[in-house]
Amino acid sequence: MNKKNYVLMAMISVVLLIMTGCQKEADNVAEESIRDTSKEKSAVSIQVMDKEVKFDKAPEKVVVVGYDNAEVMAALGLENRIAGLTGCMYRSDHCYPDLGKKLEGISVLPDGKAKGVPSFESVLTNEADMIYCMSYHFTPDFVAPMDDFEKNQIKYYASKGTYGEYLTMEAVYEDIQNIGKIFHVEEKANELILEYKGKISEVTDKIKNSKPVNVFVFDYQDRTGIMTPGGKGFQNNLLKLAGADNVFSDFDSDFDVATIEQIITRDPEYIILIEYWDKNETEEKIAYLESLPELADVKAVKNKNYISLTGIEYFPSLHNADGIRKIAEVIHPDVFK
Repeated sequence: MNKKNYVLMAMISVVLLIMTGCQKEADNVAEESIRDTSKEKSAVSIQVMDKEVKFDKAPEKVVVVGYDNAEVMAALGLENRIAGLTGCMYRSDHCYPDLGKKLEGISVLPDGKAKGVPSFESVLTNEADMIYCMSYHFTPDFVAPMDDFEKNQIKYYASKGTYGEYLTMEAVYEDIQNIGKIFHVEEKANELILEYKGKISEVTDKIKNSKPVNVFVFDYQDRTGIMTPGGKGFQNNLLKLAGADNVFSDFDSDFDVATIEQIITRDPEYIILIEYWDKNETEEKIAYLESLPELADVKAVKNKNYISLTGIEYFPSLHNADGIRKIAEVIHPDVFK
């Protein structure tokens, strides 16, 4: 080999070595980038009430309180992540059939200190790494304070529609989005939100020119009267979307007790009755109202203008669109013909 060819071959070899080194370096950078992206994707921080909860990875064994929350999990294809559930204020037959079927076979945990709510011991026994419930479940009277979950390395999430003031349907959308983020199924979450919004728009578009109708909500009977939503809660805004005017929207709270005298004075045109555990609850509430002579001339009682909603249609859930439609179809029948 002459000197010229030797030099040329040497130069080519050096270039090849440099290119190989660059490629290895590029591959290493790419692999590191993938690892960093994976780490970034697995770590999610979510605001839960007054605390920021960091999820380093998607939880694998979740205790879910309430069929409302369990349905959100099932709708996002996460039913296999549920270690156990309780009904809270709802029955299994309140679920949508397709979602209820997904929840079949999941262990229903025994009641703890309150009906439909598990004990903290049950959460521990099931080796849960997360609990998904309502805000008020984080007290000693229900499951346990947040600190107890933190001490046991258990993550937690509370439905946004169960705390704060002047809540709207955005609370439901945020719950869906947050669960989507925690389990890295954001695309499914966005699709579910669009479906949910579409159902509500179908109703609100029909009643947009209708005059609101006065309604009273019979939530449950209290010793001093009847518990009903005030003007600061989620339920008040649900009624607005149905074209209803809550006769106790001036109550400066999410819920408060209405006396019989106040109900007479407000004289609602319709009464909405909420059904929770008992299938006969609506009939029992109607019987109670009609047993009171002083309510006989109230428009809703006199004309038997009653509307029954299940608790899952009334509290934040995937069923709110159904609740809104139920109310609207009764109080604004002309636009639904």
